[in-house]
Amino acid sequence: MKFSTRLNIPPSETLAINTLANKKKAAGERVYNLSAGEPLVQTPPVIIDAAVAALQAEKTNYTPMAGILELRETASTWLNKQYGADFSVAETFVTNGGKFGLYALCQTLLNPGDEAIIIAPYWVSYAAMVQLAGGCPIVLHTKEEEQWKLDVGDLERSITQKTTCLILNNGSNPTGVLYTKEELQNILHVCAQRNILVISDEVYSGLVYDGHEYISCSSLGQYKDTVIVVHSMSKNFGMTGWRVGFVFGREALIQKLTTLQGQSTSNTASVSQWAAVAAFEHANDIIPSMQATLQSRRDIFFTEFERIFHYQLSLPPCGLYYFIPLTAFGVRETDSVAFCSRVLAEANVAMVPGAAFAMEGYVRCSFGVSEDEIIEALAA
Repeated sequence: MKFSTRLNIPPSETLAINTLANKKKAAGERVYNLSAGEPLVQTPPVIIDAAVAALQAEKTNYTPMAGILELRETASTWLNKQYGADFSVAETFVTNGGKFGLYALCQTLLNPGDEAIIIAPYWVSYAAMVQLAGGCPIVLHTKEEEQWKLDVGDLERSITQKTTCLILNNGSNPTGVLYTKEELQNILHVCAQRNILVISDEVYSGLVYDGHEYISCSSLGQYKDTVIVVHSMSKNFGMTGWRVGFVFGREALIQKLTTLQGQSTSNTASVSQWAAVAAFEHANDIIPSMQATLQSRRDIFFTEFERIFHYQLSLPPCGLYYFIPLTAFGVRETDSVAFCSRVLAEANVAMVPGAAFAMEGYVRCSFGVSEDEIIEALAA
């Protein structure tokens, strides 16, 4: 059988590690899965009740390709109120998770040879999505001592005539980095001057700790023609398996995305969309509860890691992860893939190697798992 050369890309490293961990579990072994890319919490009952009500009301047919009107209204209203954005219903698009939203944007915006700037360490799928669209990922590496933040000078020097967009993960996976309003303004100013779009991946916006303020690119209204925002129900609302995400952008973009979705997935599952409406209606209760639960898990991870390894981690202000140097574990290894493979084999602890995020010498550990699993995993 002959396959397309487009698929000459590596598989998702996080999913690969998770698969190995699940195989060990299926064999009856106790596995501590710190590779999980989701908050392991129960979907709030009010969301489940809304899904059941939708099923009972037989709301199970195809929906409009861009999403049901009720969800587009509640989503845009929530974003505008929460972050000072200004998106209309016509500028709101419902996707099969934020992941497909990002994939669809790459397919919609990139022509063969176009360049997309990505900030390393980056979420494992960004580069592959760009490549699948025929684009060229241009990777800008950041440094831990500079808080993993993009240097605007590096950004300016990386721009060429082929540069189409910058993918900015504010509330970064894997580092948890948050950008200030001034930092975002500086980045957007450079991109706007060069007619470069900024795809702002904001799926962790609700998981902010220690009183930090989340600044959305959408709040900087003077750059509305430059900014495209991607959101998701997965992390903020504990709905990873429901597969509901959003793209917010100019109406012309939404029309193109609708065409693409119409020829691919058609629409997001109808029942999931109605469940998402209920989630937004109860966001003021759900998101603070998620924050409190995950901040507690984050803090327990911090305390236990310091107690066991005598190393003080930097507390991530956002997200679900610690991005930890291998030296913190008291080892001399530098190969993160080999280290993670060894730890999984010897201690049954699953972590994601930093190499998957284009940053060797580190591992990503999730604090989205239960408090007991965090304690047991670090002691394993």
